[in-house]
Amino acid sequence: MMIRLLEERCKPCLLCVRDCAAGAWREDNGRPVMAAPEVCNRCGHCVAVCPRRAIVHNALDQDQIRRTDRALLAPEIYKEIVRGRRSIRHYRPQAVPVETIEAILALASHSPTASNKQNVGYTIITDPRLLDKISRTVFGIARWIYARTRTFPGKWIYLLFKKLSPANDLERYLTVMEYYLDQTQKGRDYILHRAPLLILAHGPRKGSFHGENCNIAAANIMNYAHAMGLGTCYIGFLGIALKFSRPLRQLVQTPKGRKVYACLVMGYPAFRHRYTSSRKKPVIQWIDGNAGQRHTAMGEGSANQAVPPSP
Repeated sequence: MMIRLLEERCKPCLLCVRDCAAGAWREDNGRPVMAAPEVCNRCGHCVAVCPRRAIVHNALDQDQIRRTDRALLAPEIYKEIVRGRRSIRHYRPQAVPVETIEAILALASHSPTASNKQNVGYTIITDPRLLDKISRTVFGIARWIYARTRTFPGKWIYLLFKKLSPANDLERYLTVMEYYLDQTQKGRDYILHRAPLLILAHGPRKGSFHGENCNIAAANIMNYAHAMGLGTCYIGFLGIALKFSRPLRQLVQTPKGRKVYACLVMGYPAFRHRYTSSRKKPVIQWIDGNAGQRHTAMGEGSANQAVPPSP
């Protein structure tokens, strides 16, 4: 790896030194010096912050480096993307072009990763038969759990679990499982929602922050896909099933030494959601510097029901 300073361009503002979290750039007699290239994590901050383009870093793809167009940074547009995005559970059978998928994942590769490891990988599944098998496998696990809660002693174990953990999410699904079973018999897919595309974001099995890296990338995938007219849905049940089912991990061909941390389906929505959603106000705790005083704002959302505007 070669990192060098173009002395003829440098006007020693020392921004590269100040912005280098790794300590690769350091100050020497008022000038920046690349003192420890071995600790550089290739974040590219020094190149991005230098106002005179005086730094050459051959570990970075120069074709991807361009001046940021701050005129395109429109907070109102981003707010509309975030508030307008919905979890889509009905898709058109239309396939998503490979070029579109690659463009979305290319943008997701700019998501932050811990220590700039850039170790998020993806498995893309578009085979309809495999997608159907994955759905049936995961739903089969749920059906098996439900059957065990209906018979002795599983029913008593479930009631004990419910008593010990009254806020558990399992009951929410088990109480309507008969309806889900009936709808599944009629062709409804409650796992992958008949989406034409499944994205599995994976990282190293061992180590720290890999799950966080994958889920940050997943959030960017969902928002960018929405901006491109696509819909997505985060499939948590598949993620849980992959943790415990080796056959399922083999079915989706999880790479050796890797673990799936985020699962998304993607496709063109079958219908449009014309209005934004309602959300609870966040619970916010403020801690100021005045003798450790704390102010807590508890928001439960408004009880007033807004009347939607006429189409």
